[in-house]
Amino acid sequence: MLMLTQAAWSPNDATALQALAAAGSREAVRQSNSSQVDALLLLPHAPMGTSDVLSESETMDIVISAASSSGLHLAGSAVMQADGAAAPQTIGFVVAPSGDILLRTLKVSPDLIEGFTDTTSAMGLPSDFPVATLPFAKVGMLCGEDIHIPQYGRALAFHGAEIILNPCVERSDQQFDHRVMSRFGRASENVAYVAVASPAAMDDGGVTVKLPSATALYPWEREATAVRGDETFVIPDIDMQLLRRRRVTPQGSFPAIVRADVYGRGYAKAKAEGTVPAAPTTRDGWLKEAERRLASEAEIRGPKHANPEHQYDCMLVQTVARLIPIGGNADPREIIRKNLDEHLSSAGSRLSVPTMRLCVFPEFWLTGPGGIGGVQRTVQNLERMAISEGDEVFDTIGKFAQDYNVYVAFQNFEVHPKLPGRVFNSAFLIDDQGNHVHTYRKNQCADVWGLLPDTTPGSILDEYLDMFGYDALFPVADTPIGKLANMVCFDNMSPEVAGGLRRQGAEVILHSTSEPHGGEGRRAWDNARRTRAMENCAYMLSAMDGGEYKSHDSEHMTFFRRGHTRLVNFDGSLQGTVDGPGPVLLRAHIDLGALRRARANPRTNFQLWNDPSVYADQYSPDMGFPSNMWAGDPYDNPYIGAQAMIDRIESYVDQGIYTPPASQLSTETKSRTSDVM
Repeated sequence: MLMLTQAAWSPNDATALQALAAAGSREAVRQSNSSQVDALLLLPHAPMGTSDVLSESETMDIVISAASSSGLHLAGSAVMQADGAAAPQTIGFVVAPSGDILLRTLKVSPDLIEGFTDTTSAMGLPSDFPVATLPFAKVGMLCGEDIHIPQYGRALAFHGAEIILNPCVERSDQQFDHRVMSRFGRASENVAYVAVASPAAMDDGGVTVKLPSATALYPWEREATAVRGDETFVIPDIDMQLLRRRRVTPQGSFPAIVRADVYGRGYAKAKAEGTVPAAPTTRDGWLKEAERRLASEAEIRGPKHANPEHQYDCMLVQTVARLIPIGGNADPREIIRKNLDEHLSSAGSRLSVPTMRLCVFPEFWLTGPGGIGGVQRTVQNLERMAISEGDEVFDTIGKFAQDYNVYVAFQNFEVHPKLPGRVFNSAFLIDDQGNHVHTYRKNQCADVWGLLPDTTPGSILDEYLDMFGYDALFPVADTPIGKLANMVCFDNMSPEVAGGLRRQGAEVILHSTSEPHGGEGRRAWDNARRTRAMENCAYMLSAMDGGEYKSHDSEHMTFFRRGHTRLVNFDGSLQGTVDGPGPVLLRAHIDLGALRRARANPRTNFQLWNDPSVYADQYSPDMGFPSNMWAGDPYDNPYIGAQAMIDRIESYVDQGIYTPPASQLSTETKSRTSDVM
């Protein structure tokens, strides 16, 4: 059983902690069907107060005594003085009723939400991301703001964490709602529960300061179980068998789907090249470190264009495309030209406005996805609808960009002359002079399930990096209208992709996407794009296909998706969304001045404190989807039937990362796949 409390506690008041734990024990028995209950009580963070800070050993003795007397597992975090530490710091813990300390973890991030304090942290130090095995679950912990660094949550999942504990102190500010979404994001990205405990009120020099209700449990797909008022305990339902069944299902196993080696090579490079100074020990020291990091980010990743435009309008185009069928005698080029002419004409009807400077088209706007209805697509199918540098499509879109003085982002399948037989799912950026600026090739795709036979860079990683270099994985263009980057559909569900673009300075992420309309995972997909915006302080422009498709030889609709194109502001708020399917032009506004102001605030710019040295070692080739698996014959797809995914999941079970469900899924059930792109 898991219990959460929003009752404040302090190591300086052992009697009150004993009483709280005893009350928790009685509540656990009342809420169970047994007199002997294995229960974990998650306490909020206990910050530095006006009393003297106790040593770590003194603090843990108090917690151990409360755990032993109550018969509960106790978890939480507190500011304490560790042996040999230069200053007090936040240390998280899980203590068993036996008195054993099952988990000890140091907070990495500074105290951003509380305001910089006279504490230190584990900033820049490699972390082991420990996980404790309890009778009913494997638990890890991210203290306070650490929950908003997605790689930390991923590292815990790589160690098998099923519940991520987040003791914290929340405040009401402009980012509160979006920090809530970030916690749901950690749950959905890692197929885990995220348990949050934050105090409802605290004593501040004799004054009771009330805080927002933030204590809650976030499942990976469903609604949160949260406090409803000033109650002391929240007793959420945790179904570990449901979680374990989900983790061993190929389409839902995100810790196995993520291409960890692709991102890990970049993290290792950043770790080797960068130096992180020792963590400050005072508020003044943290403020100076924030200034240093802001100056460094501006120097390395800041915009440098001579004639910047600080605000402008953009157009997100939601389209209804004609499908290029698999087989038959239909001419793919004719269908592409028809789609291209129709969609450009539609977009052009609204672009003749001087403030309009950017136009984004969705995924599959020229081709339709093809292969609908269970037909297995082949590389040869995709080659028929692919384009490459110099194709007339680039010329046509280039002239369109010149005519309307706009930058254009779009997606299509792509072939490259240096890699014959390889078809990439690529996104392109055309500048307002008609020049092809850069090409982004989708990193996370349906190829892992054998559903789409395109090549992702990770499938041929060594060859790809030798040919193009690592920076080609995350291209960003420095333009007068900001630093622009592309991303495609399912990339949204892996925070490492948007994070890689942000590390190159991306301010506006142009997300060409085609998302199925289904109940399973829908909330997670919608939440993810807003979380990507908040955690990277970047605009997310998601142009989606219009939710409908036409046959190439008919005006009748033959296949339906969902539409709902949307633009998310850099703080995670939703600026606008198309309220249904069909062809729609969504006009929105970009204000780079506001974005850069937010990035200049070290308390809301979470990426400013994201040091790859902390987690680089966790992104090893043994984690996530393996690299170089399609380095052989480009026409012999090794991913059909999701067998590679099944093998990776089984390796997680063998290593003890995943705990198999009580009733192991059959091979037939595990092989079930979805049409998510």
